[in-house]
Amino acid sequence: MRESTRAEVRHIAGAIASETVMRYADALARSPYAEQTMETTAQRVATEVARSIADERVAHADEIVRAAEETAGNTATETAQRVAEKTAASLTAEAAAKTLEEAREAVAEALEASRRAVEAALEKAQEEAREALEKAQGEAKEALGQAQKEAKEELGQARTELEEAQGELKNALSKVRVDLADAQGEFKKALAKAWTDLSEAREQVKGTVGRFARDEAVRAVLETVAEKVPPVVEVRVADADPVRVTGHTHAVLPDVLLALGAGCHVLLVGPAGTGKSMMAQQAAEAFAQEFHALSLGPTTPMSKIFGYYDAHGTYHGTPFRSAFEHGGLMLLDELDSGHPGLLAELNQALSIRSCAFADGMVAAHPEFRLIATANTYGTGGDRQYVGRQALDAATLDRFVVIDVPVDEDLEERLALAHAPSRQEDTLQVIEKVRRLRATAAEKRLPVMFSPRAGIDAAKLLQAGASVEQAIRWRVVRGMSAAHRSALGLAAGEEDGEE
Repeated sequence: MRESTRAEVRHIAGAIASETVMRYADALARSPYAEQTMETTAQRVATEVARSIADERVAHADEIVRAAEETAGNTATETAQRVAEKTAASLTAEAAAKTLEEAREAVAEALEASRRAVEAALEKAQEEAREALEKAQGEAKEALGQAQKEAKEELGQARTELEEAQGELKNALSKVRVDLADAQGEFKKALAKAWTDLSEAREQVKGTVGRFARDEAVRAVLETVAEKVPPVVEVRVADADPVRVTGHTHAVLPDVLLALGAGCHVLLVGPAGTGKSMMAQQAAEAFAQEFHALSLGPTTPMSKIFGYYDAHGTYHGTPFRSAFEHGGLMLLDELDSGHPGLLAELNQALSIRSCAFADGMVAAHPEFRLIATANTYGTGGDRQYVGRQALDAATLDRFVVIDVPVDEDLEERLALAHAPSRQEDTLQVIEKVRRLRATAAEKRLPVMFSPRAGIDAAKLLQAGASVEQAIRWRVVRGMSAAHRSALGLAAGEEDGEE
């Protein structure tokens, strides 16, 4: 081998050995045996390289390099292993202490670095936040300005549209007024034409409707009015002016007025509750006279009729004296209950129109009128009116006797007038009273169902009572079981149940 080739091989081998050894330098640098290891390794590498060159077993430089690298690596490994075994014990404690110190320093450095990093990050975050806030404020101001600008524009547009709408509304109102004026004009014309047509139609109706149709129409109107308005009673006596009575009147009132107008004394005979006393009051109204009344009984004294002197010598008059002397209508109620002696004293005043009062004789006034009422015809008591007196024939002879039966129309009108809000219930009660009255009359039972029963029941209905209560309290009250059975009232029907 030439000298130049050997030199090149040495150079390459040295480079390879140096590179291989340097790989372990860092690991062994701190060991006290590092120098010895390096020297031993270098010697062995040089020996092996020289041997290889001397024996000429290396065919070319690449094989020499690989062999040198392999030899250097094996040698370094073996040497490092031996050195490590010798120094392991002495290095353990020292390395551990050094490693702990280094760890502490590393931790301190890491903490310091972390703190600085955190402070830097915090400072950076604050800076970024301030920048972001400033940026957001700027953007918000800009957006607010833009929104205000847009709102102003929209408001201006809305005002414009409102003004346009107001203008259109004014135009529309003007048009409506014009149309309304036109319509009113047309309506007036149409109304005038309608009135004209109506007038013509009336004339045609007047020319075509006969007397019969007109009479029928008037009759229908009068019947309708008659149902709602009480009739007016008018009586004419001879050539005198007619007398009139308004309100609810009995059917025989015209007869009573006629008899009184003729100058006769009248005795009204009929069941209780038929309106005899009411007719006397209406007669006084019809003749525009003062009304006086006295109810007679078996113990009524003479002084009630003819007056008396008291202990001081003062005369005391009576209603009868006032009506007899000064004119008026006198009602003697319940004449058939009066004492026969008292009634005999009245005969003189009624027949010759002159009466002996306690203070002297008094002549009757021309306008003195007298009405008496009775439930019997003077024949004494009967099954219903057991306490009545028999009337002297001379007394009866001084009266015009007029029967006063039950006027069912009057009964119904008066009952309905007392219960305006309970009309149907009142009619139901009235119908009940009428059925019981008819049955009692047919069987001649000593029980009474006068018109007062229905009228009082109507008052109870108007006050809030039920139909059952009104019938029980006023119509069938106090009735015996025998009478209820005779009247056909079932058990419990005394309470008003059908």
